[in-house]
Amino acid sequence: MRGSESMLYPCLKGFATAQKARWRRGPSSCVAMRARLDSMYLWLAVLFLGLVGALQPLPPTRWHRNQPAVGAYSWRDGPKIIYIDREFAKLRDSEGLTLIPPLASEFASIFLQDITAVLGGNWTLQEVDNLPASGIVLGPMRGNTGQLSYENGKASKEGYELEITSDGVYIGGSGARGMFWGTRTFLQELLIADRSPLSLGHTIDAPAYVTRGFMLDAGRKWYSKDFLKDLCTYGSFFKLSEFHYHSSDNYPLNRGRNETWTEVFSHFSLYPETNTELQGIIQRKNETLSRADFEEFQSHCVQRGVTVIPEIEAPGHALAITKWKPELALAKKDLLNLTHPDAIPTVKAIWTEFLPWFQTKEVHIGADEYDAELADDYINFVNEMRKFVEETSGKQIRIWGTHEPSEDLRIHKDIIVQHWQYGQSDPIQLQNDNYQLINSEDWWAYMSLKNDHSPILPATYPQFYNNTRTMNFANVPGWQWNPALFNPVNTSQQLEPYASVNKGAILAAWNDNGADATTQLEAYYAMRDGIAVMAARAWSGARGVNISAEDLAGSIALLASKAPGQNLDRRMSLPQIQDSNAQVLQWTRTRSTPFNISLSKDSYGPPYTLTLNVSSNFELSGPDTTLSLVTAPSNTTNSTSKSLIFTTADNFPYPLRSVSIDDGHDPGHPGRIWMNQSSSTHQAVSMDLPAVIRLETDVVNGTRVWVNNQFVGRFEVFIYGGRNTLFSWSQMALVAPLNEIRGGVDGLVLEAGVGGGRPGGNDSGAITFSNGTGRRSEKEAGFYRVAVSIVLCLFFL
Repeated sequence: MRGSESMLYPCLKGFATAQKARWRRGPSSCVAMRARLDSMYLWLAVLFLGLVGALQPLPPTRWHRNQPAVGAYSWRDGPKIIYIDREFAKLRDSEGLTLIPPLASEFASIFLQDITAVLGGNWTLQEVDNLPASGIVLGPMRGNTGQLSYENGKASKEGYELEITSDGVYIGGSGARGMFWGTRTFLQELLIADRSPLSLGHTIDAPAYVTRGFMLDAGRKWYSKDFLKDLCTYGSFFKLSEFHYHSSDNYPLNRGRNETWTEVFSHFSLYPETNTELQGIIQRKNETLSRADFEEFQSHCVQRGVTVIPEIEAPGHALAITKWKPELALAKKDLLNLTHPDAIPTVKAIWTEFLPWFQTKEVHIGADEYDAELADDYINFVNEMRKFVEETSGKQIRIWGTHEPSEDLRIHKDIIVQHWQYGQSDPIQLQNDNYQLINSEDWWAYMSLKNDHSPILPATYPQFYNNTRTMNFANVPGWQWNPALFNPVNTSQQLEPYASVNKGAILAAWNDNGADATTQLEAYYAMRDGIAVMAARAWSGARGVNISAEDLAGSIALLASKAPGQNLDRRMSLPQIQDSNAQVLQWTRTRSTPFNISLSKDSYGPPYTLTLNVSSNFELSGPDTTLSLVTAPSNTTNSTSKSLIFTTADNFPYPLRSVSIDDGHDPGHPGRIWMNQSSSTHQAVSMDLPAVIRLETDVVNGTRVWVNNQFVGRFEVFIYGGRNTLFSWSQMALVAPLNEIRGGVDGLVLEAGVGGGRPGGNDSGAITFSNGTGRRSEKEAGFYRVAVSIVLCLFFL
């Protein structure tokens, strides 16, 4: 429906063209009338943009619009050239966190790729000595750059100005990154306008905080290099500046699967190449990043304004180390015994291997949730590692806030503390003790991917980022969170917005439920909305523009789905469909069709409906998943029952299981079916052929299945609850594999949505959950724009 903005443009322009053709044949006095018509056309375009432009860029900006609001900028009218000042193109921002800061010209090259993706056509980039008076121009901030500072008063190289005139666009940065952030705002304005002319105006903007980041737990689940790069691109579109990469961890020892501690899942995501003895910490080499991989990941991110902050966890969450060297473990086997003479040298050896990989001025050593009774050992370890890392590499370290009640020792003041929970650290006390700190308060920042932590308190972390806690901090309606706000209980206990010790904020997505509890893409689904919302508030701080609550769902639905340079929604290989139930792909087997056939359509992400006409066993494969129908195990030799299985790219199988159509719709626990409160059997479903199999997938309900129009179940995963209580089954939202068909699929139809008016579809009984799917809000906004377009066109025609 977003195409409605562009519907009015040709409507009005066609009317103007027809009238001018008539009036040209009339008296010369009509010249004035034609001029007034031109003005009216531009005025109507601007008026229309005002009517449909309720959607906000994220972060929002404060525009100074031309008064009176006459005129508009149309990118169609000028050359498809981006001009950059030759001297400015050589600029690097050396004061940021990265050790490999890009040139302004490199940022401009990314902008070139992105504007081509958004607008189409053959755009080019030119370095020039003299900036033209028209077109899209990149260069330095004009005028006083001293006004561009963080909220604590420190000068910022991330500020920018964006001016839109009828002749063109000027994007100027106080630094190379500032110019790049300005291009993000411009691209978002283009997307909101949907190829229509842009309103004229001028904005000057800078972030309130230097640290605006997201953390992904890659220690309990493997994530591919390409996924990490795409996620970095996505975060950058909303002006996030850091990607906290949690590279090592283990499945919790207080849950199921812990009969033998040496068999509990642990992971170390980086593969040692120099000190081969360290390869003992690796259990799955195929699920690691090489140095070349990691360099590519870092370089990709930094070219989009994002610095990767790597974390190697110790002395807690260290099962990867203690499995390799059991003698280093305490009684709780994922804790290092820091009094063992080889414990700290082992950790130093790991950091010696990887410090040369890390192109950043700050690294994270973890230091999370250690035994409080061993506080002195813990503090000695942290301080020793600070000294080692600084002397070895010149880098500063971060740690998680951890309760360490020592009466004799103190954490070194050069260490940055990432606060995550009261009881572990106190932000006010950290400020009083003059520690630099980062806000990752779990009440607003944390997600537990797939299931929350029930019954663990104080925070049962949501499975999707909780936008409500950001938009209504401390449950106060309309009090929008910013990085100075930590305490949701005692609301008087916050930092001042200008506190010099507060670096900013990082949200966190944790894989406490295990590697098989989610697909890689489900981590994105959980953070998708949250990255946009948190980035907006971390950028704006207390001084900036608030998010428009009523327009938020529509803004996210548009901007998240159109963020250039990535394909996390898995929609790029097929035509973009605006109607939520439109047919995207149809294929039918003929007599001449080979048994195995290539569709070459990659994957298609939720929400979607995939209907298959099946006559025998088959395999439908793609880059992310494989869907197979195989003969079900049976005690009889002539069994013809079939079992449907989804397998992910990281080789986790999910058989179709029988569940009640009424189960899994608890709004407080999306997709979760409790073991003790369910009529579902969760037995593998067997089916007979031929059959029509319909799969409906959305990120909240997961992938649910109908066979011959009868609901039979869903693909799901068993999850052990916190402290081995409240066991449950949870949904898997699996993308449709569309590369190759092998075997007995006789026909295939893919639709861009779920339900489709069919009885019992995922729209029936589905819960309303804004963090999961925002597309219906976008559709509603589209209907509004279409209505405005029709009314205006009919009125003037």
